[in-house]
Amino acid sequence: MNKNFADEYKRVMIVIVLWTRRIYVVAFNVYAWYWLYRQIFIRQSTDFEEYFLWAFTTFGMYFFVLDSKGIFLESKKK
Repeated sequence: MNKNFADEYKRVMIVIVLWTRRIYVVAFNVYAWYWLYRQIFIRQSTDFEEYFLWAFTTFGMYFFVLDSKGIFLESKKK
């Protein structure tokens, strides 16, 4: 009984963590591009430091996604 529970818990946690990562990546990308749009077209800011920080965080997320192969949705093989 204990082994079955531990195996089931591990299987469920892997799925939960995977979907949490996917939602985090999508939410980050949506906000990052909205922030850039807001800075350029709405606020019309010219301070380079904010753009520099945006680039670092966006590239950091890009490398996080490349490092986490499980984030990508794959079609099920028949």
